[in-house]
Amino acid sequence: MDVSVIVVPYDSGRADTRMGRGPQRLLEAALEPQLTRLGHTITVNPVRASAGFTTEIATTFELCALVADRVHDSLRTNAFPLILSGNCDICVGAIAGCGCETTGVVWFDAHGESHSPETTESGFLDGMGIGILTGQCWQRIAGGIPRFSPVPGERVLLVGSRDVEPAERALLDRVGVRRIARVEDVGPAVERLSGAVDGVYVHVDLDVLDPVEATANQWTPRGGLTIDALTKAIEAVRRHAPIKGFGIGSYDPECDGNGHALRAAAGVAALLLGGADAPGSPLARRGNI
Repeated sequence: MDVSVIVVPYDSGRADTRMGRGPQRLLEAALEPQLTRLGHTITVNPVRASAGFTTEIATTFELCALVADRVHDSLRTNAFPLILSGNCDICVGAIAGCGCETTGVVWFDAHGESHSPETTESGFLDGMGIGILTGQCWQRIAGGIPRFSPVPGERVLLVGSRDVEPAERALLDRVGVRRIARVEDVGPAVERLSGAVDGVYVHVDLDVLDPVEATANQWTPRGGLTIDALTKAIEAVRRHAPIKGFGIGSYDPECDGNGHALRAAAGVAALLLGGADAPGSPLARRGNI
């Protein structure tokens, strides 16, 4: 398979800092060697915002627009888009590139990602990804993303969330996003979703994992999925729907002292693009990267 790896090394509009260092680390230390061993042809497509003074909001939406075009071009040339980003809100651009009107979303995350400017107390734009995606905030600037249109909440599955604030819960309930806590519920939910779309986009925020097993960033709360549970959930998605694109986000190398989150990311990519029994897959052998 031809794999287009779209690298977006930004965190909160700033390049190559904190979680913005994660995409390159994931690529070099885990995904590139893993996918090469599986026989895939890899093309790396770095994404950079325009030079000059920029703001977090403007930079984030510019990156989403660039990612939307890269994903669209990848699919047009029959290359599978794999997006590595510092922040989860880049998903908005990736899903636009897949086609908002025909794509379902399976979003693995510890958090609700559904604040708006009116409800956030932190001011963290990255906490608004699902709010933006479903058209609940930033409508005007999001409208500048090529091929973007709001995705109905009923076409979004949020898996593994456990740190969800009341305002986020209210938005998720209002727009119809389904929150899934049990891995055994993922397959039936994706099967129902697949009837309304021609494929799904899968996003894995690595803080969905329990920090006892892997710590991907400083906002990883306890009570998350085990690596085995994440594996089973990804397998269920793959069994029940075509996967149009895949993203990994929110990885800060400084927080991953034992490398467990890095190995988990490589394993998930191998499962989606090569199968759990593929040669060299850490999900099959638990070997070193």
